[in-house]
Amino acid sequence: MKIFKYRVLNHILFWIAIFTFYTIPYLLSYGFVMEAFINLIYIPVDIIGVYFVIEFLIPRYVFKKRKLFIYFLGTVAVIVLNILISQYIKYNIQPALGFWVMRRPLQTELFYALLNNFMIIGTATALKLFSYSYNIQLTKSELERKTVQSELGILRSQVNPHFLFNVLNNIDSLIFEDREKASNAIVLLSKIMRYMLQESTREEVNLEKEMEYIHDYLELAQLSFSSTDFVRFELQGTTVGKEVPPLLFIPIIENAVKHCNKQSPVPGIEIEFKINDEYIELHTSNYLKRNDFKLPDSGSGTGLKNVEKRLKLLHGNNYTFDINRNMDKFDVYIKVPIKRMLK
Repeated sequence: MKIFKYRVLNHILFWIAIFTFYTIPYLLSYGFVMEAFINLIYIPVDIIGVYFVIEFLIPRYVFKKRKLFIYFLGTVAVIVLNILISQYIKYNIQPALGFWVMRRPLQTELFYALLNNFMIIGTATALKLFSYSYNIQLTKSELERKTVQSELGILRSQVNPHFLFNVLNNIDSLIFEDREKASNAIVLLSKIMRYMLQESTREEVNLEKEMEYIHDYLELAQLSFSSTDFVRFELQGTTVGKEVPPLLFIPIIENAVKHCNKQSPVPGIEIEFKINDEYIELHTSNYLKRNDFKLPDSGSGTGLKNVEKRLKLLHGNNYTFDINRNMDKFDVYIKVPIKRMLK
């Protein structure tokens, strides 16, 4: 498709193809004789007719979808005029230049003239419409790509303040309860913030780094629970040599932490990653607070809703995202394609 970027080259190749198409039969039939190049005196007439149609009639009446009958009338007029001029050249100018003239019945002459004009003008028109359609599709694809990138950027920026809000609330409560824990929490938060600032703007990040970031978050979240076994984290598979979109899983884990019932049996939160060469799966399960009757993040515009919207933008329909509430437990399951790092 790259050849369609070069307008002048396209037109030169087109007229070379037309000239070759009409010249080769003469060369094969009569050899390298002067009559084989007779089309050189007809091509200028064809050029004028073709460019009047594709550069004037089509842009004004086809692309703008107005008065299409003028386009058809104009094309017919061009063909009729082209035939009249070609007939004049054939019986007046061609003999004067020393070329012999093959006289044929009027019906046969008219048939071949119409066939030639339909072939040349029709081919040029088809290529013009194809080029226009191709450029429209290219522009549309570029706009869609930029729109997706813009929306993904907005969604990532919405995740970060939501995350910070919850973490700062935890640190605020720790300051009065345990200063050492609060200090450790600030150190962990600085690591998390550094990762968010450095990696969150990238399209893909190293899965090992993303998991380290999740571990830091869970360690920070663990400070607010009485039992060190309250959060059960399990990772199956290897993270080496794989990439994922940044901050894709943290809203799901964050929701499990935010909406968990701290008085529930241990473990109150279960997080399980399964990784293979094609997909990465995340399953989270947590006990809900007794007064939390609505689904987490319902109507909030952040968190799980943003995850699903981001998945749609990133993977189309090639993903799984399920949310289930069973009595007092809340489960989220996500399965997305994984990308291997280029060596």
